[in-house]
Amino acid sequence: MKTEFDMLEASYKMTKKFHQTVGERWRQLKLDLTSKWDLAEGKNDDDDKVCENYSINKDKWNQFCQSRRDPSWEVS
Repeated sequence: MKTEFDMLEASYKMTKKFHQTVGERWRQLKLDLTSKWDLAEGKNDDDDKVCENYSINKDKWNQFCQSRRDPSWEVS
């Protein structure tokens, strides 16, 4: 019984760490997309390059950009 409990506890900790890491990377990606591409100074309409580099659908990229340009986004 003790061995099974230890395995379950280790599995739980690994799963929790995995989800934590994925969440951190997701937030970092959104920050990078916002600062390097969407709101970057001197951006020269590199939308096609972004979509190609990050495998993002053009419509989804436009939605993302609109959400980041909305003043309410900065408040939240």
